[in-house]
This record gives sequence, C-alpha cells and structure tokens, in this order.
Amino acid sequence: MTHRGRVLVVGADGADPQVLSRLMADGKLPHLARLCAPGAWGPLQTTFPPVSPVAWMTCLTGVLPAGHGIRDFITKAPDSYLPTIGLFAVRVGPDGIPTYTSRCAVPTLGEMVSQAGRTAFILKVPGTFPPVSIRGGMLAGFGMPDVLGTFGVSAWYTTDEATKKASAPEGVELVQPLAPAGGGAWSGRITGPAQTAIGFSLRRDSSQAVLQIDGRPPVAVLSPGEWSGWVRLAFAVPGRGTIAGMCRFKLVALGSVVELYRTPVECTPDAPLFPLAAPAGFGAYLESLVGAFATLGMPADLDGVRRGIVDLDTFLEDAYANWDQQIDMTVRLMLAFPKDGQPAWDLLFTHLFAVDNVQHLFAHCQDPSHPSYDPQCAVRMGDPIEHVYRWLDDRLGMLLEHAPSDTSVIVISDHGGLPVYRLVYLNAWLWRHGYLVPRETQPDGIGARVDWGRTRAAMFGTGGIWLNVQGREPNGVVTAGAPYEALRQEIARGLLEWRDLETGQPVIKQVLTGESALGSGVPGSADARAGAPDLMVALHPGYGLGRGEALGRVMSGSTLIVPNLSAWTGGHEGPYLVSDVPGIVVIHSPGSAPVDVRGAGLQDIAPTVLRLLGIAGPPGITGRSLV
Repeated sequence: MTHRGRVLVVGADGADPQVLSRLMADGKLPHLARLCAPGAWGPLQTTFPPVSPVAWMTCLTGVLPAGHGIRDFITKAPDSYLPTIGLFAVRVGPDGIPTYTSRCAVPTLGEMVSQAGRTAFILKVPGTFPPVSIRGGMLAGFGMPDVLGTFGVSAWYTTDEATKKASAPEGVELVQPLAPAGGGAWSGRITGPAQTAIGFSLRRDSSQAVLQIDGRPPVAVLSPGEWSGWVRLAFAVPGRGTIAGMCRFKLVALGSVVELYRTPVECTPDAPLFPLAAPAGFGAYLESLVGAFATLGMPADLDGVRRGIVDLDTFLEDAYANWDQQIDMTVRLMLAFPKDGQPAWDLLFTHLFAVDNVQHLFAHCQDPSHPSYDPQCAVRMGDPIEHVYRWLDDRLGMLLEHAPSDTSVIVISDHGGLPVYRLVYLNAWLWRHGYLVPRETQPDGIGARVDWGRTRAAMFGTGGIWLNVQGREPNGVVTAGAPYEALRQEIARGLLEWRDLETGQPVIKQVLTGESALGSGVPGSADARAGAPDLMVALHPGYGLGRGEALGRVMSGSTLIVPNLSAWTGGHEGPYLVSDVPGIVVIHSPGSAPVDVRGAGLQDIAPTVLRLLGIAGPPGITGRSLV
C-alpha cells in the first residue's frame, strides 16, 4: 500500500554519503539518523556531468539530461563557436534588458502534481528559472539573475582601492572607490540595469557610519562588522520607468581605511525585473510571510570569494542569514492553512545550497595534505563542513516538528563533494598535442581565443569536447564519418595516457562519447547527439578543471597541471564519474511498504514522489518509484 498524504522534499545540495555516515555514527546528526532506517537511505546516483542544474532537473523531471535538455552550466552554442548558458536562452531587448527562455523540454514535478489537481510549492530548485505557473507556487532557483542580468555581482567599496585591487587581481572589477566627500564622509555608486546608477554616501559618526542612498534619509547606522537589513533601491531606466532592486551592506572597517561590502543588487520579491515566481504574485506572498528575502538563484557570494574580494567570515554571515530565512519561509508556508483546517499543500520541495557552498570553499580547512591548507585558518574557523551538516540536521528537525503526521519525508542531494588538490587545463592539453591552435598570444593566466580555421577540437563547459566537423560547424576542418570517428578515438586514447608529471598519477579516468554520457537509451540517437559534445572526459578524484577555459578559450601558460591554490578548494563538478560523487537519498514514509533505495538515481525521485501522492506519471519518465 502506498501513501496518499503529502510529501516534503528537502534538497540538501552537495550532501555526501561518506560524510553523512561518519557524522551520524558520531551521534552528531540525530534528526537524519532518526529518518535513516536500514534500506531507507543510501547513495544516490547523480548525472554526468555532476553539476547542480543538470542533476536537479533530472530529479524534478524523472528524465535523464538527453531528454530534459539541460546538459551543463556552459555549453557551445549550436552553429557557432560561442559559449552559451546551458540553463536558458537569452535575448537582449532594445532597452538593454534581457529576456529568458528555459531549455527544459519536459514537464517538471510541480507541473505533474498541478495537472493532477493537487497543490505543490517548489522553492529555489536549481534550473527552475524562468519558473512555470503551477497550482501552488514556484520560486525560481539557481539561474535567477540579479538586476544586472548576471548570476550575482557584488561590490567592495574602499578608500584604498589600489591595495585592494593588488591583493585580488581576479576581482578588480568588483572593487569600487569610496571617494572623499568632506567632513568625514565618502561617496560611492551602485550600478543598476541598463547602465544606470545611483549614488550613496557613508558618513562617520563617532564609532559608527551612517549610510544614505541617493540623498534620502539614512537607511542604516552601522558599527564595524554590522550588517544592514535589505535596502530598497530605485533605478530610472529610459523607456522602462523605475526598476526596483535591493541589497544588503556590511560595514567592514571604519579606521584609517574605510571599507563597505555590498551584496549583489537583487530583484525585489514584489516587483521583480525578471520572472522570480509563478504565479506572478507568489513572490509577494512569500514576502508577506517572512519579509524581504534573497531572490538571487545563488543566495551566497561564492563568486566574490572565488575572486579574492570577499573574506570567508563575510561570506558565511551573509550565506547563513539567507539560508536561515529560507528555512523560515518553508516552515511558514508549511503552516499556511486554508479555511478547512488542512495544510494547503500536497508537495513542498525546498532546496538548500548550504552544504554544497561550504564544501566548495572549506575543503582545505581540516586537510593538511591540501595545497591551500593553513593551520591558523584551521584553528580559527574550526570545521565549517561539520558545522554546516549539523546546521542542516538542526533545520531538518525544525521542518519535521511542523510537518503534519501523514507527511512522507524525502531528503536528497544531487551529488557529494571531494577535495580538489590539483587543477588541469584541458584546452592547453589539446593545444600541446596539436588539436587546437590559439588565435592570439596572451599573458599567463589569461584565456586566449581559439583559431577555429586551424583547430580540430576544443572544450567548452565542464569537460565537453567538440570536434570542428565539416558541414556541422561554420569553419569545419574534420571530415565526417570514418575520419571523425578515428579522431575521437585518437583524442580519447591520448587523454587516457595523460600522466601528472609531478605525481606520476593518471589524470583522466574515462573518456565518454557525448551520446552515452548524457543518458540516451539508444547510443548515437538523434535526441542525444543534438547539441551534445563529441567527447566528455571524467577526471580522477583530486583533479579539477582550472578556471578560464570553460568559455571555449585556452590558457596560454606552459604548465598543464598546477596545485590548487584557489579559493575553490573542493568540488563535485570535476567532471567526475557518477560513482565518484554520489548524492544521498533518505525516504521516510508513514504509510508505505519498506523502501529499498539500492541502485537509486536522481531520475527515480519524481516517480517516487508521484507514487507517494497516488498520481500516475506522464509517459516518458525513465525513472522508477522507490516505494
């Protein structure tokens, strides 16, 4: 007999089965341990590549990437040599404001539940931008941009611009001046959509600073280390009128050097520039429950840390504030009752980036073998990874406390996480072996464009290699048919022979064809090959792709493999084989027969939820119910 009540799904992005097992055995995750009965939890097979939008859309649709259409963060645009975003298509209007169209080609779980006459709330699942209207509501996840149309551009304002820029060359465009304005005051500018901007002032008042926006009354009085609340902004865009935005500020320092951090300027929940929620009023409804909240798809400034501008303490303060507010939002939505006294939802699916983000930035913290290990940082920060798992367990306990007694609970992660010790440059390897020719010479650390008239193969995105095939590409040089297949096999053999000269270890664990990697049931079929790379590499754990080549460029330095001294000390994207970075699945259902999750994959989650709700799945789902 299957459950016919309601289902709560908690998306614990990045939760790793090995870490989970260790912490549960130590008694540090009591709420998860209570749910993890034998057979009801275990590893969950991810997608290839194991990146969040690809994986979560497989979870939400029950369909592998070849079918649902989202295959990577970045991919090569069809019929050109340009990179393009893999989540959605973008078109910029004459007013400079972009519009977006999702690349997802099949119904999502929220739509399936809605079509059955039931109510679903889907909160911040990656890949759900732009959101689709469902019975209930969908709040867009990763992909939802800031008001600039980016994944999140913050700013670090300082009176010592030169020193800050010199300390973080990758983040110079995020460093903005605080210009002296006389009388112990400074001024700065906030960039908005369509190249608009508004001014602000910061004035010293004893040991505090008073923040004013565009000459209006003060919006915050801050001591060093303090954060403002959400500050609402208004940008006058020609042809569009006033566009609302919002951000938060932290006064970092108020001494001989004054520094102010600003989060990305995000869309407001009640009047978003870009489609935040569906139906359209759902964002405003959520704001009525919890107040203004982070609307950016990635609600933590990973990019600012990665570029060396944002310190780890500032990152964690901002991130945990946003994650905690999403838990509050989920609880309040869970408790919103209609007139008949019953919960207003059948499916509530909330996604949290917490574990994933912390594993990316703190994999080195307790690992003396990591090139970025810093004993002083390890003592000061403690074990941030254990802390975030314990935070997740505590917040899960809050959700369980408020869930109705007939609720089935599913906890899932889309992948695990690994430390990344060394970085490899795949396009540089293709160049070194005569398959790629740069168009220009660039200084070390700067990606050079590719000369496609003389290039046979190049990588875009997360390890996808495209061959420059005649008749398929604008300036193709590789003959289709037997020469094409021979070149694929030649490159694959060479990559498998690649050894790290410093360690002697192999770099590439497996080379797959695009059609097999993306999950088509019929290798070589048209649906799998359309837009897919010709080859996809899987790295050995411990290696990761270096930055700068995902956009179809080639790093011009002579070293193909370097120690990972970046801020991105851990990862899952690799690309790694699905068996190397499995996620987790936990199923606790009060009204179902015993569960067996052995061999479970992300494509099995949607049919499992439908089965628990007593809803028949649509044709085309490739996953199976786990109950």
